[in-house]
This record gives sequence, structure tokens and C-alpha cells, in this order.
Amino acid sequence: MENILVVDDDREIRKLIKDFLQKENYKVDTAAGGKAALLALEGNRDKYSLVVLDLMLPDLSGIEVCAKIRQSLNIPIIMLTAKSEDSDKITGLDAGADDYITKPFNPQELVARIKAIIRRAYKNEPYIKRTAKVQDAQPKLLTVKFKQALTLKNVVVGKLTNPKEKIIAHDVKLEINTDARKIFVNGAEVKLTNKEFNMLLYFIENKNVVINRQSLLEDIWGYDFVGQSRTIDVHVKELRKKIQDINGSLIETVWSVGYRFNMP
Repeated sequence: MENILVVDDDREIRKLIKDFLQKENYKVDTAAGGKAALLALEGNRDKYSLVVLDLMLPDLSGIEVCAKIRQSLNIPIIMLTAKSEDSDKITGLDAGADDYITKPFNPQELVARIKAIIRRAYKNEPYIKRTAKVQDAQPKLLTVKFKQALTLKNVVVGKLTNPKEKIIAHDVKLEINTDARKIFVNGAEVKLTNKEFNMLLYFIENKNVVINRQSLLEDIWGYDFVGQSRTIDVHVKELRKKIQDINGSLIETVWSVGYRFNMP
């Protein structure tokens, strides 16, 4: 029987999650704060199969707790957040969370996500990703070039300022070292999270093909699509920003379906 640790400062939420999980035959421990959660994990390193972690805690933040857990444990973490800003979600994912769900949430959806993550995480080969195939199949160094449109406002011409907008195009060169897991944008190294790097390689492997969100979740995150998670969209938005694909000319959004990586 899997044991799950639920961390939330709201007693009613802890009870709600615990009741739903126990109905599914999970063993559940709870903690009202970040320090209590870390203490529970420290004394039982192999006891828990998954952590449900609230972002807003009274002592340590969920981000701090998540980062501390990741220093020594590879246990799956689902972040609960009352914030809807993408930046907050990205911060949680960057800290090491495997997924997030926004409050108020459907307890049945949370349980379904927990089941899916545990089912995938504890197979004989946990977290199998197609990115391993990409690294095996591709050369050590990949180069991708594309044009990115930039909009300039208040363009200075001589001593006068033209208040009109001017659209220009500039070349962007991506160099990807698949062995070292490093990426360079126009010669400058850019730091990507593991998920962002894996997603970029996955896009390259499936270039010029429309990829739906379910395929990305299954192959990159390693679990089935459940509910209306925007995990993929948040990661794509951040990846675009880092590789200077601001207008989505390289990673194109295919509405209601997913994304296409436009590569010659």
C-alpha cells in the first residue's frame, strides 16, 4: 500500500484529500507546515510514494520545501497552488515539482493524477522518456536556425524619434549539446530545466509534426493526461522565452491540439 504525505496548512483541505485518498486504499500522513513535512521525510526516507505540497505554508514556502526534498529525494511531488499566475507555477516546477493543480480543485482529479504519477513512477523503469531515444539517435551537437520578428517602438532616426513601430527580423541560432545537456542561443549559454530540455529534444525529434498535449505528458512527464492541466502550456511559454522564440515562430501553437516545431 502506497503512503502519501499531504502538506497543507488548511485542516479542512488536509482532511478532504486524506478522505478521498483513503477511499482509494492509500495510506495518508499529513503535515500542517513545511518544517513538519521535512521532519517526516527525514525520518522516513523510503516511506512515502508521493508528496502533495501546498505552495503557501506558514513557516517554509512550498518552493523551499520542494527544493529541499529534491536535494536528497527523487519522490514525485504535486504542488497545490491558489495562485493562477504562470510565473508561480513555473517557479514550482523549476523547484522540482512534477505537476501542479490550482485551488479550488476537484479532489477526484487530484486522486486521478496521483494514481497516474505513481503508476508510472514506480514501474521497473521509472519515468521512461522518449528523450533518451533522441539522445541516442542524434549527434552530440544539434544546430537550429530560425528568424524571429521583433517590434521596435519609438525608433531613433538621427536626432529625431519616430513614434511609429518598426518590425524587423533577426536570426536566432540554437546550438544544443545533447551529451552535456547544454544549449546556446546566439553563442550564449541558456539554462533550461530538465523538463524544458527534454521537451526541446522531443520537439526536434518530431519536427514539423503536430504534437498533442497528451503525447507530451505521456512521453516527457511519464504519465497519462488527466483533467485540464496547463503544465505543458506553462513549460512551452517559458521555453519560448529562453530560446527567444517570443512570437512562437519556431514552436508554433496549433489551437485546440498542441504544438508544431517548425524546423527546415
